[in-house]
Amino acid sequence: MKRRLLAALAAVALGAGMLVAGAAGPATASPLMVAKHVALGDSIAAGQGGGAPLDACARTDGGYPAQLDEEPKFNLLRNAACSGATIAGTLSQLSQLNRGTTVVTLTVGANDLGLDQVYAACSIAAAGGDPAPCLAAIQSAVSSAPGIVAPLTSLIGAIAERAPDATIVVTGYPYLLESPPDLPQFAQLAALVAAVNGATDALNAAIQAAVATAAASGVDVRYADVVDAFAGHGVQLVPGVPSDPWFGLDPVGDPAGYLHPTYEGYAAYTDVILEQLGR
Repeated sequence: MKRRLLAALAAVALGAGMLVAGAAGPATASPLMVAKHVALGDSIAAGQGGGAPLDACARTDGGYPAQLDEEPKFNLLRNAACSGATIAGTLSQLSQLNRGTTVVTLTVGANDLGLDQVYAACSIAAAGGDPAPCLAAIQSAVSSAPGIVAPLTSLIGAIAERAPDATIVVTGYPYLLESPPDLPQFAQLAALVAAVNGATDALNAAIQAAVATAAASGVDVRYADVVDAFAGHGVQLVPGVPSDPWFGLDPVGDPAGYLHPTYEGYAAYTDVILEQLGR
């Protein structure tokens, strides 16, 4: 956010310098329109982990919808997202859209693939338990990923029908785990981390495919990839290795935020979404 402010100040200073030097004034830019925003989707879209839960859907004041609302000329009309929502379940949120909506954000798909089950099974394996349930959960998620393309494409189309003037930004998901040090004793753990993050890759690929299909039909929809934005901020499983995770790590003291992005993680989502919107 600070980068955007500095960029704006630099642009003003540059424009002033041109005028002082007697150069022709720049062409008048189109004024930035107020974004009338509705957020849809699952716990990530709700902002779970970004602060204290505000309701049964685990919406918070620190999720990316709330952070977008703090941006100039960005007005969050409604955050209809809810923890646990699937693609089919998100259809019930579309009643919050109307023809006045100009921006829709959507994060959904992880619950359809059972990524929470992957994390649960693989946390046991990472602690030295039986890896078989972890690998089975990963295989189930990866093999199920292509099956969400069609329903997600239909969901995006339904959003466009209810909000025909809206730009739709569909986000992906970040890697949960950070790779361990590249040492022989961590080879098995590294393989486990790669497999878990591979399930996220499969999910993101399916989301991208749905976005591309919807865009080809004429829908104004963009994909927001957050993997690079979270690089270096996953959960490090090797004790003592320096890390800066943007995920909640306290299942006892903060069960709602456990393994969900923190405020900093949602700030990364916010930046990527704004970039897709050209803001």
